[in-house]
Formats: sequence, structure tokens, C-alpha cells
Amino acid sequence: MNNSILSVENIRESERFTMQNEPITSIELMERAGQAFVNELEQTTDLEAFSEIFVFCGPGNNGGDGLAIARLLAVKGYRTNVVLCLASNSHTSNEFNLNLKRWEELSFKTSNTSTLSFEENTLISFPVDSLIIDALFGIGLSRPLTDIFAKTVTSINHSEQYVIAVDVPSGLYLDEHTPQNNTVIRAHRTFTFQFYKLAYLLPETYSYTGEISILDIGLQLPPESANFTPYHLIRRELLLPFLHPINQYAHKGTQGHGLLIAGSVNMPGAAFLSAIGALRGGIGKVTVHTPAKVAQFLPVAIPEAILSIDKDEQHFSFIDLEKHSSTSAIAVGPGLGTHQATAGALKNLLDEIQSPIILDADALNILAESKTWLTYLPKYSILTPHIKEFERLSGKSEHDFDRLRKVKAFATQYEVIVILKGAHSVIAMPDGKLFFNTTGNAGMATAGSGDVLTGLLLALLAGGYPPPIAALLAPFIHGLAGDIALTKGESVESLIASDLTFYFGEAFRTLRPSTITHKKS
Repeated sequence: MNNSILSVENIRESERFTMQNEPITSIELMERAGQAFVNELEQTTDLEAFSEIFVFCGPGNNGGDGLAIARLLAVKGYRTNVVLCLASNSHTSNEFNLNLKRWEELSFKTSNTSTLSFEENTLISFPVDSLIIDALFGIGLSRPLTDIFAKTVTSINHSEQYVIAVDVPSGLYLDEHTPQNNTVIRAHRTFTFQFYKLAYLLPETYSYTGEISILDIGLQLPPESANFTPYHLIRRELLLPFLHPINQYAHKGTQGHGLLIAGSVNMPGAAFLSAIGALRGGIGKVTVHTPAKVAQFLPVAIPEAILSIDKDEQHFSFIDLEKHSSTSAIAVGPGLGTHQATAGALKNLLDEIQSPIILDADALNILAESKTWLTYLPKYSILTPHIKEFERLSGKSEHDFDRLRKVKAFATQYEVIVILKGAHSVIAMPDGKLFFNTTGNAGMATAGSGDVLTGLLLALLAGGYPPPIAALLAPFIHGLAGDIALTKGESVESLIASDLTFYFGEAFRTLRPSTITHKKS
């Protein structure tokens, strides 16, 4: 599966290239898509639980897909109804017309099909436990649904039946924000073809798409596709080339030494979670600089950590970097608080530091209060805000698409890397590229999860990974650990931040093929 997230026009180019290069006709490609949809439907859905299937077909190629799907389902013996939704001025595509003819020919031969017209049936009464397949409109829609099409979607949404969308829920825009007052199908699931669409990675569209399945229909990308899009998915195959080989002769000195500045009297646990995240993330040594009232507990909780005790008992107030010259990476922020002395200490740190630094939590909140300090950040520093913290840095966003534009602009303006945490965390690079993480689950929406991520980032950066690679690896491994936890007995409700570190080992093993080892030359 390709890692690129393509625009609608890019997808059209991919379809054209595939048809020319394979070669394959448009109607044959449509048949392939229909077969892939039906295969996925049978594998993931108990079709016997539904009394009937209703396939709503619009006038274009998405409607043609729907007609192919309906025919394939009917051939398999499922009670299938096609509902044609055509306005008086609708122009039907050639592929739609051909698949409609094929459907009609099949209908003459079997008794388990029917064809309805929404124009004639403005209120369809669905039998109990019907399955609705939405094939009204596809990826090209760029204006609100009106008239009969809006009425059809409203009828489906009010039907209380199970709905699966073909490629895209009808009415949803894919490359831009869909206004909330637009009429859009609210699907329980969406089976989309070949590529993730940008809209599917954003929280605002989940109520329309439901669970997403990506179906491989053999679309190919033209040679120039490397420049198609700034949006990419973080998947295992993207990361594999950058993994360090395992060195059988490694020791703690070769695995990096990180400095973690974290914790305050009110939030001591953040220092613990970040430190254990670093240790479980493969770091050779981690020094935790923290106030005395936090430091007294750390040796018991994490005997592997090295202590650096701040002169202030309650807050981070000062650090002498010359005493930590052996450290190869610094992370600051988890649980720090925003005390005036802490803000001053952070400013002094930024004045001195030359190498990329990791900033999280209250370090970001302090920067938000003094935005001129952002210019002091070393290039390729890694910032890890959640949405509210990012709003404090960049201002509120009108919607998720606007937030993407802002995070991209922020990363390029300050030449930093931003990991915007959340479902499908977004990693914005200084060159304008945006990467979406594909691991993780709702159980990770819990206090301290971000502190663990900061520790993992510190381990990777201290271990010699360049900042862009560390910023891609850490969210993937962090999320993968959360996914593994759910397979080992944890639930979305029970998962807590400290659980994640117990599954880092399996996450690394899952990511890394066993053949990647150091060999003597």
C-alpha cells in the first residue's frame, strides 16, 4: 500500500496512468473495484444478519461502482435492491450506463433483485435490519448536495440502518473542510480505494466515515508522483530503511546519554514517566534534572536513572549545562509547571543550547507566553504539543484543515519539527512535508501518554537518530505499543500511560526484522 496521501486530482492522474500503463479499461477497473468491495464486505460483515441490501446509486462513476457491487452481491444470492437517484437534468457516465444495463439484464434472470427510483419513492420504508450501501457521489464532489440528492442522504441518515460508503460518504469533501451545515452521509464504515484521503485522517470527519478500510485495486503512480503531495503516512516500510542495525558490541556509552528536565512538586509523575520511556526506548543512560522534592522518590521508582537535583526544592530554576557535557540530547517540559523561575531557566537554557532540543508540555506553555523566544530554538528542534498547546502557540484554528495549514506554516517558519499529538498524530517537517502516524488507539488518550513519548524521543535522539527520523519513529513505536497492549489484555478503558512502556520491546521487535544485526566487516 502506498504511503502517499493524494489529492483528488492526483488520484485521477493515478487512474489515468493505470489504465494506460497496465493497460485496463475504465469499466474493467470499475469491476475490479466492485469485486474488492464485495470481498471486503463478505470478510468483515455478517451479511446473513441483514434482511435486504439497498445500494443507492448516483449518476456518475461512483454510481457505476454501486451498480457493479449490487450485481456481484445479487449473483452471490443476497437480496439486493438498487435505488437510482437521478435528477431530471442528471448526466450519467458511460460506465454508469453500461453497469446499469448489466444490472437490468441480471434482474430479468433472478427474483432476488429490484430497481427503485428515489424520484418516485421520496420516502423509502426499509425492512428491519437492512444494509445500505452509499454509492451516490465519489471523490470529485466540491459543492453541497441539494434537491433530490440532499433528500436522499437525509432519508438514509434518518433510516437507522447500517450504512457503508463506497470510496467516500456522499457529500463529503476530501481536499478541504466540509461545512457542518452541509448534508453528508453518516456511514458506519467506509471502504475506500487504494489511497487514504486527507479528510479521513482528521477528527472532524470521523462522524461521517466511521471505520476506514483501504482496498487495493492495483492503481499505479506515475513516475512524477514523488512530487504529487506533501502528505504521507508513517508505516513500517517507510521506517525500515532508517533503523539502526543492532550492534552486538554495544555498551551504555554507545547507546546515548540523554538529559531530561522534568517534574515539579505538583507533577512529579511526569518525570518518572518520561524517564522510564527513555530507558525502555533504548537509551544508554538518562540523567533526570528535577527539584529536590521530586528527586527523593526517583531512586526508588527508577533506580536506573541518574539524578541531577535542582537548587529549588519545588521547581526547575537552573541547570549548569557544563556539568552535563556528556549528554547527547536534551528534553525539557514534562510536569515542569510555569513558575516564573522555571520560565527564566528555560530562557537561559535556550540561550545556551546549540543542538536540536525536545520541548514538551509546560516548556511549550512557557514559549506560548513569550513567543519571541521561538526564534531561539535550534533548527530541527522537536516540539510535541497536543491541540490546545498548539493553539496557545499559533492561535485557534477554524477547523482541522486550517490547523494543518498552521502547523505546516509554524514548522517552516521556525525550522522546527512539530509532532501534533492526537489520533493520527501529525508530524510537520521544516521542509513543509506532513506525516500522519498510523498506529495508536483511543486508550492512549490518557494523562501521561505524552510524557512517555517525550522519553522515547529522547532515547532515539540521544542514540544517534537524526531529528526527522526520531520524530517519525517515536510516534509509530509509541502507538504500536498501545495497539499491542490491547491485544495483551488491556482495554481502551483500562490502558494507562505507564502500561505503554511495557510493550515498547514488542513494538521494536514488530518493527525491526530479525535480520537487521551488526556484522563484522
